[in-house]
Amino acid sequence: MARRRDPRGRARPRGRHADGGGRGRRQARDEKARPRRRHLPAPRPEPARRAGPRGAGAADDPARGRLSAPSRAVLVLSRDDLRAALTPLDLVDALAAAIRAHAAGRTRVPPRAVHPVGADGLLILMPAALADGDALTLGTKLLTYYGGNRAQGQPTIYATYVLLDGASGRPLALLEGTFLTGIRTGAASALAARHLARPDARRLTCFGAGVQAGFQLRCLAAVLPLEGVSVVGRDPGRAHAFCAELEGELGIPVEVASDARSAVTAADVITCATTATAPVVAGVDLRPGVHVDAVGAFRRDAREVDTEAVRRARVAVDTYAGAWEEAGDLLIPLGEGAIGREHVVAELAELVGGIRAGRTRAEEITLFKSVGWALEDLAAARLAYNRARERSIGLEVSL
Repeated sequence: MARRRDPRGRARPRGRHADGGGRGRRQARDEKARPRRRHLPAPRPEPARRAGPRGAGAADDPARGRLSAPSRAVLVLSRDDLRAALTPLDLVDALAAAIRAHAAGRTRVPPRAVHPVGADGLLILMPAALADGDALTLGTKLLTYYGGNRAQGQPTIYATYVLLDGASGRPLALLEGTFLTGIRTGAASALAARHLARPDARRLTCFGAGVQAGFQLRCLAAVLPLEGVSVVGRDPGRAHAFCAELEGELGIPVEVASDARSAVTAADVITCATTATAPVVAGVDLRPGVHVDAVGAFRRDAREVDTEAVRRARVAVDTYAGAWEEAGDLLIPLGEGAIGREHVVAELAELVGGIRAGRTRAEEITLFKSVGWALEDLAAARLAYNRARERSIGLEVSL
């Protein structure tokens, strides 16, 4: 049963049990009697509270994980709701806070589970847990990939995120997962760029003119002093439309590149968000000081940058485990004998925590390779939930 939210963020009660009557008391007794197993510190119970105005309460600080939970209803957040709740810079800071918690041993991020479905389908589950302050938050992303959908005019990827209260296991929210994945991927790249790109980076070249490329530009522009963007895309019409949209949003020139190689040689930062399986960036074209961001390829046999680009660069990844399992950009050069595993010098948590250095010299070429990390999804979902509660965004549903 859906409940509309009033301007103060409360769900209007409906039905005779909406006031937490007999059924609620019996449920509470049942939950108290049920044994619980936890692998993270148990949070202290927090009473339900009404969401306050923007800027009030601990939920406004991305470094703290306290979740506002004014009712037992599940909050449903659509793509438009997430667009209203999340901003790139806000999310970059929230990711940094979650990664610092990870470095302090307050997270559990099991390996993703991948289940083949039929000839060309995959079901992927990405769980994570985060203990932050008094709050324990759980969540998992459910993602499907069906390559054959493209021929039917359907998206190849569908995703949903389920956010849970770690104190009770109660579902808190269902979030549209493709937007969440896109913006958290861009935010992770922006967080890495803080440590790997030159602080005076002005010129960006983007390979790709799709949805993910847009997230990459929005997030990188939030942390770098960009003055212009060149876009390399396969479809000229789509690329021109993409440039017009992003130029209007970012307020800087965004133009279709006349020549891909020239766009590479002129760039301070290069981001790759393509579906290419063969390299689109050649290492011989990289100028000293450039930072390369590669997020598109996620298979062992696919890559966006060639062996020479990897060999010349100081390389960091989102996680060692994910990169050496899925990143063809690294596995192919490794198989060729061009690099060893020690060529990857840091993962994102080590950069954020100051354990490993990012850029060490102005003329150094750097590369960040990302294949996705479940902790990023959880951090983004938690931030979206808190922001939505504060701003009365979304639809509450009684399951």
